[in-house]
Amino acid sequence: MLNHSLWEKLGKPLIDKDNPPACLNLSLKNLPEEHWKPTPEFEHRYMISDKGRIKLLSGWTSDHNIFYGEEQIMPLNLMGKGDTQYLYIRLNQKEKRTLLMISRLLYYCFVEKFDMNDKTLVIDNHNEMLWDIDLSKLSLCSFSSLVNRKKEHKNRSKEMVLKKG
Repeated sequence: MLNHSLWEKLGKPLIDKDNPPACLNLSLKNLPEEHWKPTPEFEHRYMISDKGRIKLLSGWTSDHNIFYGEEQIMPLNLMGKGDTQYLYIRLNQKEKRTLLMISRLLYYCFVEKFDMNDKTLVIDNHNEMLWDIDLSKLSLCSFSSLVNRKKEHKNRSKEMVLKKG
């Protein structure tokens, strides 16, 4: 099952729709070598895989009305533009609604734990394609160092254009 909304927001990249990349794959079937861990602060309700997929666990809920929900893969969303795009998920638990960046959750759960409440710490995603997540290409850094690095990269790009012109 394909997350059509995200696929369109990503610019309809050429993919195998019968075997979509993990972030676009809504099938409950585990992907090859996919591993799952509980999602921090939502351990009894959601899990995250090392491929960046979020699973809502089956069970009874009483968020608004009492009902039994089936297990499902949650569709990811896209926020931002250009270099600042990122995948996120909105998780709900009782009265608590939280928006979480997928790269931040992946780093915390599968690379190294850090203070998730410290908003000065960000994850720098070095993956070429946003939807093809390689955990080894995620790094933890301060927000200020990320901004400085992006400014340097932008300045170098301008210099190269000027030299060619």
